[in-house]
Amino acid sequence: MNQFLWNLAALFLLISGLGAAEKPNVLVIVSDDEGWGDIGWNNPEVKTPCLNRLAEEGVRLDRFYANPICSVTRAALMTGMHTLRTGVENFSGLDLKYQTLPQVLREAGYQTWMCGKWHLGGDRENSLSGPEYLPTARGFDHHYGLLGGAVDYYTHMKPRTQELDWWRNGKPVEEKGYSTDLLADEAIGLIQKRDKQRPFFLYLAFNAIHGPISAPPGVGDERRSRGRPTLLQAMSGLDTATGRVLEELDKQGIRKNTLVIFFSDNGGDLTKGSTNLSLREGKGTVFEGGIRVPAAMNWPGTLPAGTRSDQFLCVADLFPTILDAMGLKMGALPNFDGKDLWPALMGSQPFTHPVYFMGNKEIAVFRPPWKMITAPRGQDAAPMLFNVVDDPSEKIDVAGQQPEVVRELSTIS
Repeated sequence: MNQFLWNLAALFLLISGLGAAEKPNVLVIVSDDEGWGDIGWNNPEVKTPCLNRLAEEGVRLDRFYANPICSVTRAALMTGMHTLRTGVENFSGLDLKYQTLPQVLREAGYQTWMCGKWHLGGDRENSLSGPEYLPTARGFDHHYGLLGGAVDYYTHMKPRTQELDWWRNGKPVEEKGYSTDLLADEAIGLIQKRDKQRPFFLYLAFNAIHGPISAPPGVGDERRSRGRPTLLQAMSGLDTATGRVLEELDKQGIRKNTLVIFFSDNGGDLTKGSTNLSLREGKGTVFEGGIRVPAAMNWPGTLPAGTRSDQFLCVADLFPTILDAMGLKMGALPNFDGKDLWPALMGSQPFTHPVYFMGNKEIAVFRPPWKMITAPRGQDAAPMLFNVVDDPSEKIDVAGQQPEVVRELSTIS
């Protein structure tokens, strides 16, 4: 039996005595290309009352780091591993040797559903393109949405090839409707039809506000307008859709038994109308504007409400953190790169995050408050060093003044 199966067996033995009512639900909501300044709590220009309320009634994560591009973040979420280990990029896919979060939760008795953007294999554009790489082969009982990186919000065609990229459980489906609304509708339907004797894990990965951006129906000329006005309309549409899903949890009487996690998969795309405010640069870079993203956690009655956390954490931390939050103690933990931040988020103990890595070409090496940026392999450029607590805009490269820190982080990286 390989290590993955041993881990699953150990996990099952430890949790098999728990009743379904004792197991909380998990809802992970991911926006696409949403910048630091594309959320209402950072920028009042943006109308996101539902997400604002989610953060206000939970824990706002002001030091949450994603990776600079889409697939890289999604791989870290699914595996708890850094990209330096998995090697994932936008047109690769995720190797089958990595266990995924839904695989572990399904073994623990969870219903596992995904609505939205996969971008981790199974698509013809991926080097790992067979059916064994589809979401339903990687731990999800149900998948509805897109496999690739982007679709038209109305036709559900890939912008580059004009091929349909809209699927339900591995089969293409042609449906009318705005993608954000369709994904929320599917999520609501799954919650309504669930087996109430078992908990669920729902991964709701919107394609909004990734380009080509379109506004929701009935909002101006939704198919032709572009730029920041359209982005703001699409962001409001995502907020409304999120609110409908959260409202369904309330209707079902399960809101207080559901951990909700929200974050963006990378920083804002400045070419599409996003803003990262004072953070440097944007999507595709490992400067703060590319990887420090809006994020929040909410669990009424469990997580402290109205909290703003400066705890450093990254997307790879979510896998072990969710396991702890759910009370799922694996007998032999996998070699996660991510760390369990649940005690720190509960406010019971501060956590000094050990060194972690963000990026897939150029790399950001974090040992808070220090952040060192290295050039892509093969490029001869001196590393840059920033104190991102004192200098969140990364205006002052202090590599020359802190040679010992550069030496230490260079040895680790």
